[in-house]
Amino acid sequence: MGIVKLETFCRDQKGYKVRQEQFIPGVIYGKGVETTSVKFREKDIEKLIKEFGGRANLTVVLDEKESFGFIKDTARDVLSGKLLHLDIQVVNQDSEISRNVPLVFKGMDTILYNQLILQINTNEIQLTGKAKLIPNTIEVDISDAKNGDSIGIADIDLPEGVTCINIDDIPLAVVSASKIDEADEVDETDEEVDNPVSDSQNV
Repeated sequence: MGIVKLETFCRDQKGYKVRQEQFIPGVIYGKGVETTSVKFREKDIEKLIKEFGGRANLTVVLDEKESFGFIKDTARDVLSGKLLHLDIQVVNQDSEISRNVPLVFKGMDTILYNQLILQINTNEIQLTGKAKLIPNTIEVDISDAKNGDSIGIADIDLPEGVTCINIDDIPLAVVSASKIDEADEVDETDEEVDNPVSDSQNV
């Protein structure tokens, strides 16, 4: 089962009424599973997402029955960021599936210290494998990255039995020098040109 349990309740109310009662409306569905309108305690789901990510594996508990699943999709208010709706897909743990998994770039402090910028081209990759083997997130260590480096699929360590179906030659992220530093270098060069040292000053 999933590493965390999420207590789930059947829902017969509209979404806005559920949210007024500090619940988040959602849907549970999957192969061979009847699509069910449900609700989750807002504090439970926000804590789960904060700790395990927005695509987390979990054990759904509904009417005392436990099922393995994962967060398929979320909807948030554009302005407030408040969670509005949640979809959970229930699957057999041993079934082969494809799903999007978020990338978590580790080492941003080092990147900033070295006055570099990380341009992220994608926040997720699509993985294929047994449902129970696909992780909540994929960590990418960029602490040793240098100016001009590209981060690709080959730089990611995947669990055994899991493959990535993203195109290999498209970089996930690119490291470049800070534009502020480049501007400083240009300013310093301009100052040298504007204030040249004459031969007479050196005599």
